[in-house]
Amino acid sequence: MAGLEALGTSELGPLVAQLTVRDAAAAIDFYRRVFAADELYRNTEAGGSRIVHCELLMCGARIVVHDEFPEFGLLGPQAIGGQSISLNLYVDDAEAVHSRALAAGATLVSSPTLHFWGAVSGAFLDPFGHRWIVSTQVEDPSPEEIIRRSRQAPAHGRLSAATKPAE
Repeated sequence: MAGLEALGTSELGPLVAQLTVRDAAAAIDFYRRVFAADELYRNTEAGGSRIVHCELLMCGARIVVHDEFPEFGLLGPQAIGGQSISLNLYVDDAEAVHSRALAAGATLVSSPTLHFWGAVSGAFLDPFGHRWIVSTQVEDPSPEEIIRRSRQAPAHGRLSAATKPAE
């Protein structure tokens, strides 16, 4: 695999998110359209159609996507009724990426807004159940300033992926 040697972890970072989804091929297509993800390679199960491993490069981050394998305990958010993590991807234009995601079938969680920590961030659920936050850092407040501003924000506003509670 000489081609993979060029993808050393030093320039891509040591943490790789691995997403289990109900339809990996459709998810890969969604991520390519929304995030301009580059597919590095794809491996399907022997004699089957399920995707075992597909590496994508998105905004300098490596993401692995694969189909559900319930027989091995690998279930996507739709199968378990929700998600326990949010993926926060820093992009050049959070509003544009957010708009592309909604146009491609994502569900709105929160519209892009300037937050107290200095980023314009918005959140959505992709059609496969994963919660994404797209952010563009526009200022760099100090930790003390972030804490001060945080105390003035509503409770749900302190969480970048929270849905505003019903009034």
